[in-house]
Amino acid sequence: MKKIENLRRTPSHAETIFNSADLRVIIDLAEDGIISIASDQSIVLFNAGAEKIFGFRAEEVLGKPLGLLLPDQFRQPHVDHVHFFAAGSQATRWMGERRELAGRRRDGTEFPAQISISKAHIRGEWFYTAIVRDTSERNLAETQIINSLREKEALLKEMHHRVKNNLQVVSSLLNLQARACPDGAARKMLHDSHSRVHSMALLHDRLYRSENLSAIDCRAYVSDLAAHLFHSYGVDPDHIRLHLELAHMHMNLEEAVPCGLILNELISNSLKHAFPGGREGEIRIQLLRGPDCPKCLRVSDNGVGFPEAIPSGSTNHVGLRLVKILADQVGANLEVNSSNGTQVSLTFERAEEVKT
Repeated sequence: MKKIENLRRTPSHAETIFNSADLRVIIDLAEDGIISIASDQSIVLFNAGAEKIFGFRAEEVLGKPLGLLLPDQFRQPHVDHVHFFAAGSQATRWMGERRELAGRRRDGTEFPAQISISKAHIRGEWFYTAIVRDTSERNLAETQIINSLREKEALLKEMHHRVKNNLQVVSSLLNLQARACPDGAARKMLHDSHSRVHSMALLHDRLYRSENLSAIDCRAYVSDLAAHLFHSYGVDPDHIRLHLELAHMHMNLEEAVPCGLILNELISNSLKHAFPGGREGEIRIQLLRGPDCPKCLRVSDNGVGFPEAIPSGSTNHVGLRLVKILADQVGANLEVNSSNGTQVSLTFERAEEVKT
């Protein structure tokens, strides 16, 4: 590139500065628009990419003010920005990261643009080069993706809502049938089934109301499930107290459904069997995490306990047998301790945290 003896604001001024044919070929290969301006903001370089984006031929804009390529509302802010940039120490700066920029084509239409600007001091004068990228197609694609995601989110919410409603219908039918059933054993089984179905309906209700359709807020879900079971069994909260110790964590639906059923079984068993004859006591539900316990779910009570300790592999108790099956499904180790009341702990081996 040759040195410049005199700088003139004419269309030939660009040829004086950029007089290398090889350099011009390289610049014209760029898909992005490359536009250089002098300190008075007159255009001195306008490559083929800029011609394609703006619809002007280079000879139509060389020597003209840059405002020719800007919408009216962006002209003065751009002048202010260039002055601010000229006074700063940065050699290159992205424009449009914090605000939307736009260009104006020859036909007057406006388009969104991403622009970077750099400066160079040549023969005592500052020159500024902008690389312009038309983001119309990218913005349109992003808008289409966002709209598609919103449609899918609405569809998922509707799905969870309908599943919840259907499960609630089944739960209500089971509850009605249990009330009308004269046989005590059958009535008990129907009531247990009602509670299990309700625990699943509650999960879908939580997802329907959540901003994140892939994660269950464990603290809120456990609190709601325990409150429902206490109400369902007609428990006086002053007679049997509920103590919750719940760490903040989330589960996906595949993990939350088995855990909800496990909780339903363990809380129900405590309410039904731990405090006979009007005995008072406490049920404690813990959801813990830490270095020694990546994720641990524990339900304990200070009731009468089992007549004797039941090994975790036992199949003699229907509730614990179901809990054992569900624990295996989510990869959790099951431990049962009945030395002082009853305590059932599930420690999860696969303790990946669900992103929220």
